[in-house]
Formats: sequence, structure tokens, C-alpha cells
Amino acid sequence: MSLQNEQNLIKKISKTGAVMVIGAGVSGIQASLDLADSGYKIYLVEKGPSIGGKMTQLDKTFPTNDCATCILAPKLVECIRHRNIETMTLCEVVKVDGHAGSFKVTIKRNPRYVDLDKCTGCGQCEKACPVKLPNEFDLGLSQRKAIYRFSPQADPNVPVIDAPNCRYLTMGKCEACSKICPTGAINFEDRKELINLDVGALILAVGFEQSDISKLKELGYGRYPNVITALQFERIMNSSGPFLGHIQRLSDGKKPEKIAFIQCVGSRNKEKDYCSSVCCMQATKEAIMIKEHIPEIDVSIYYMDIRVYGKEFDQYYNRARDKYKVKYIRSMPSSIEEDPLTHNLFVTSVQENSLKTDEYDLVILSTGVEPPVDAQVLSKNIDFDLNKYGFCKTDRYSPVETTRDGIYVCGPFSEPKDIAESVTQGCATAGLAGALLSLKRGTLVKKKIFPEELDVIGQEPRIGVFICHCGNNIAGVVDINSVKKYSEKLPNVVYCEDMKYACTQDSLQQISQIIKENNLNRVVVASCSPRTHESLFRESLRNAGLNQFLFEMANIRNQCSWVHSNQPEKATEKSKDLIRMSVARAASLESLELFSIPINKKAL
Repeated sequence: MSLQNEQNLIKKISKTGAVMVIGAGVSGIQASLDLADSGYKIYLVEKGPSIGGKMTQLDKTFPTNDCATCILAPKLVECIRHRNIETMTLCEVVKVDGHAGSFKVTIKRNPRYVDLDKCTGCGQCEKACPVKLPNEFDLGLSQRKAIYRFSPQADPNVPVIDAPNCRYLTMGKCEACSKICPTGAINFEDRKELINLDVGALILAVGFEQSDISKLKELGYGRYPNVITALQFERIMNSSGPFLGHIQRLSDGKKPEKIAFIQCVGSRNKEKDYCSSVCCMQATKEAIMIKEHIPEIDVSIYYMDIRVYGKEFDQYYNRARDKYKVKYIRSMPSSIEEDPLTHNLFVTSVQENSLKTDEYDLVILSTGVEPPVDAQVLSKNIDFDLNKYGFCKTDRYSPVETTRDGIYVCGPFSEPKDIAESVTQGCATAGLAGALLSLKRGTLVKKKIFPEELDVIGQEPRIGVFICHCGNNIAGVVDINSVKKYSEKLPNVVYCEDMKYACTQDSLQQISQIIKENNLNRVVVASCSPRTHESLFRESLRNAGLNQFLFEMANIRNQCSWVHSNQPEKATEKSKDLIRMSVARAASLESLELFSIPINKKAL
């Protein structure tokens, strides 16, 4: 055997059946889930205190206007629950040695100062903390404490201490959080540590940053309170945001009557001559959301070119323009000035070969997409190349392969792209990593063990009904209190509860606990689509010792609040009808067993 063949054989034999995914946004989570379900151990490394990425800050997604949380939350929960995914938050990769199939990775874990195992997520420490700081999740539109959870639906649902702003860690005084914590979860002695792991492949899913527009003084951002970014406006519109979904100006809290969007802010210029890909659709989506919230608001979008190239994107743009009467003005404003008394804004631009100034109550800047701030450091630590713009360099015909074998990239770290394309690339990287390590499939995985199922044969139905607000997707139309009171009186219903988001990790754990405490033997959840969420609720039943098929789901979002959004009374009555039917069906459900049938694969 030649030396080269011997070396190749050694590489094949020494492969490791584990993959490290760096970055826990939607594309990284998708890659992790696909690989974990395929029989690989996953280390999901995230620099921040919780997983989910930028998508957790969004209100809706285009072109369907689906709730971003409703799409992402099931993936977050599945990721946290998955027996073969080890989520490592507050961690950074500092060194990668080895070759494709067998890498040795060194990770730096930064201190959280809160014990993940002891913390119950009660939130008492946050209330007790006296330090108030700008909230990064709401992009400065609200405040947080020095001990805080990054987002309302944070996974893991455990706070982190902001060390540079903690009075005890900087001055040795306070300890308010430690004194009030009922489980003793606060650990001021927590320190950085280095962790060494063996993996067969790495996937880079580190996302993007918004363009730094602080230098664009002519547009007034940072100087005028009513000039904000598109991502800030996402938080304003979000029902879990700083203003609970109410559209208002920052200067006085009043409802704006005229709103302007300005496109390509921070991209398509001399320094960054690339298109950021998502801005046209994001502005169009936000304009439609404004019109659906408050139809009388006048909305204008200033643009250089409209680039809506994805599936059904063109129809979405046409709908905004024709149905919702959003005004598209082909011009790039040169300046924005403010009336110091009213805080109204004057936007100056060239229209039809003449200079024109229009007055608006609120101006939203569609900021561009940039590589992560630590892209250069990551490139050096892991040894892969960046392109001239600072994004990960890939080959034209291999868009998810980096310049180092065994290391793949997905999401906007390779170039600006939307959520759907990021998820697709996450699947693609999972396929390549799985193919590379196919000989080691199943060597490092664990099998989940559920508690023994309760025997409910002969028992009278004891049905629990859980009604989801889905943020404002359901509760903004359907009268939840009325539906709850109605459901409580239905035959065989012994427990009824409403939840803001039934699909979050905390809510699913709560459902399992309620099943045990109230001896429920049937469960009905009234929320959104079974297609995306049913498996999560079934697993909650299994965690409580109940057969997963003793479950029924009523889709009161798609079939009630969405299709009857302008008829709240009819949407409420229809919700009651759907829940009544689901409860009646649940009463007749019986335990079922899954079984496998052997097949002759040669016949396929």
C-alpha cells in the first residue's frame, strides 16, 4: 500500500460522528436538527446568552406574513429538548486543529454567573436588580437590568449577568439578585474556561450585523428621535415589544399619520457596492403591516431599484402597491431635517428632475447587511478565507463549502439572504456533513427515554384545554377570555388555561406539569397549525406519561383569526365551535401504539 493510500485510510477510520454548528440562528438550528435526527452528535455553539438569532426580533415574515415566533419557537424547543444536541451558549471557538472528519476544537466558555441547573426562570432576580441599561434586544427602545434574559422567549430561559455593569462584580456591593434567588442559582465565582471537543465537521452559521449608519449624519439617525431603523420598527410592531405592538412615534408616543421608508441605507454605495437582498421585501412587509394595523396611515417607500426576486415576492410587492396603496418613489433622499417643535421630519429628494421636500411623522431606514463584527477573528481562528466584502468565501458552484475541507457555511454569513434561503442552506450543509461522516452515523447518539405511559382504559375523560394567544396573531382578533369561559363549561373539561405562546419551552413544560397535577387523560390545544406544532405538544404528553395520541388540536389562528381578521365577533364564535368539536373528538380518543414493519429494501 502506498503512503498516500495509507494516509487516506487512516483519515477514513479516524472520523468522529459529531458536528459542531457555530451560530444558533435559524439556519444553524436547522442544520443541527437535520444532523441530530440523522444520527449525529451536535455541539451547537452560540456566542450570545440564548439561541434564535436575529429572527427572534422579527414580528412577521415575508411573503406569507406568518408570525416569526410561531415559525421559530418549535425549532427552538425541539433544539433544546433534543437528546443529541448539546447547546453551548456564551461560547466562542478559539482554535481548530486537524482535518476533515477529525477536528480538535478549543472553545472558550464565558461566565453566565447563573447556574443553568439551579435556575427556575422565576425572574425575581431581574426585578430586584437596581441597575437599568438600554435593552439590546429592543435596540435601545426599552430598558433591561444588569441581570437579564436576552428576549422574552429566551432559550435557555435563564438570565445572564452583565459583568461590566454589575455593581457586585465591579465594586463588591449590592448582591440584590443573590439575596432574593430562591434556589441559590447566582454564582459570582463563575469564570471563563476552555473546553476541548472532537468533531468530524464544522458548520459556520454566525449570521450578520446591521450596517453601521452612525456616519450618515445627513439622514438624522441618532439625532432625531423619529428616525429609526427597520429592525427597531420590527420591535415596535411586535406584540411582545416595548410598545406591545402599538405603532407610535418615539418623540411623543403619538400615532404617526405619514411614514416614509428609505432603502439601501448602508449598502449599494462606494464602500459597500453590494445589494443586501432582503431590504426591499422587509420594507414592503412592514408597509403592509402598517396598513393592516392602521389603514389610514400614508406610507411611502423611497428606493433606487426594487429587487423582489424570490418565490411570490413580485405578487407581494404588487399587492402592497395596488391593494394597500403603498407609494413607491424612485429616488434616494439626500437629507432629512427636523422641525424642533413638532419633531416632524422633512425628507428632501429629487423627483421628476426637480428637488422636492415632503413632511413625515416617522422615517424608517432600511439598513444594509454586513458580516459579523468578529468575522476576521473567526477566520483566523478556524483558518478559512473571507471575500472582499468580509463575508465567508465560497465557490460559485459550491455555495456552502468554505476554503477549508470539512468546514461548511450557511445563512447570511456567506452573502446576504432571507430566512427561507438560510434554512435551505442549513439543510444543505447538514447533507454534506452527514455524507462526510456517514461511516460514523449513530456512534455517539443517545436514545430518549420517556416515563411509563398511564393506562387510561375505562377512565372517564378528564380533558384539559389550552388556548394560545399567539402574541397578537390570535388574541388581536379573537376574544380569548370569552373563548376560555365557554371552554370551561364544555362536557368533560376539568381544566382550562390561556397562554401567550403555548409553543415555548416554558409553556410546554407547564402543560406537562398541569397534566400530572390535574390527572388529565386528554388534551386539547387551541392555537395554530398542527402541521408545524403538533409534534411538540405530543411530546409534552409523553413527558407527562400520557399516550401521545390522546391529543387534539384546534387551528384557531389560520381558520379563525387570520381568515376573519376584520370580523372579530365571528372569529370568536368560530373559535368556540372549533374547540367544542375538538373537545368532543378528544373524549372518544384511545391510546395507540406505533410499530415498525420490516421491508425488503431490494424491492424498492
